[in-house]
Amino acid sequence: MFAYVIRRLILFIPVLLGVSLIIFLVMRIVPGDAAYATLAGRGGEGIVTEEALATMRQRLGLNKPYPQQYLDWVWGMARLDFGTSLTTRVPVWKEVTQRLPITIELAVLTALIATAVAVPVGTFSALHQDTPLDYILRIVTIIGLAAPTFWIGTLTIMALVRYFDWIPPLGFSSVLDDPWTNFQQIIWPAVGLGYHHVAVIARMTRSSMLEVLRQEYVRTAWAKGLRQRVVINRHALKNAMMPVVTLIGVQFAVLLGGTVIMESIFSIPGMGRALIEGIQLRDYTVVQGCVVIFALLILIVNLLVDLLYAWLDPRIGYGAS
Repeated sequence: MFAYVIRRLILFIPVLLGVSLIIFLVMRIVPGDAAYATLAGRGGEGIVTEEALATMRQRLGLNKPYPQQYLDWVWGMARLDFGTSLTTRVPVWKEVTQRLPITIELAVLTALIATAVAVPVGTFSALHQDTPLDYILRIVTIIGLAAPTFWIGTLTIMALVRYFDWIPPLGFSSVLDDPWTNFQQIIWPAVGLGYHHVAVIARMTRSSMLEVLRQEYVRTAWAKGLRQRVVINRHALKNAMMPVVTLIGVQFAVLLGGTVIMESIFSIPGMGRALIEGIQLRDYTVVQGCVVIFALLILIVNLLVDLLYAWLDPRIGYGAS
């Protein structure tokens, strides 16, 4: 197991290098000039001259050849120096350490809500296959699959204002400073973001449970007269969780992308919002740093999911053989 984890951690390096190269090239290809955006400012009121542009490009290091810019950036990341924001002049690593806990809080809360709701819903739907309740749950999940996240987030805010005359508190409070205010600010984005993931996980749970319930060992358990709770919890649910756990891991990666939209809609100062602001201002270093951090998080989640397989199915081993 230890050797397997070490091998996987070593494989992180080429993957992260590939991601860093792609995002570096993309940010250089897309239209826009970081030096111009910096001089013009957010409202475009700044005075931009050719001389000022040349000075700003030299100051930001954008006048260097692309290979040198890339190598400087990668070497800086190896020393946990992601560079300095081109617009705010704040170190990107400082921005990341301030914003990443907020995004992780939103993503983890969403994943917990989605898993806590989806697994019972999928199991219930499988146990009552082709009944009216099964059809209703399937319709609800299909709507969750079809509805885009930004639309759900917008409807959530409109519903809170229209029917409850209430909106989440403005600004953002840390869970350590003001837990109740933090809960009010984070719960609705988590619920809106979680609806789509509930739909995906519930449908997979239903399909997997239906397959397991048809296995002979489950029929034997029914024939022995065991209670439904025992058959489901001891014999069916754990074996049905293998594909569900895989899906939850994949969905967590999608979830990180979804936080970009929800953080913008609900004004949550997380990594997603920093990414959007960086794209709008052509802040190369912020965008590149955020993308690499997201890639690292996804790799870590995938590794944890793989390790979880061994617990769910003891036949799976990660020895050297």
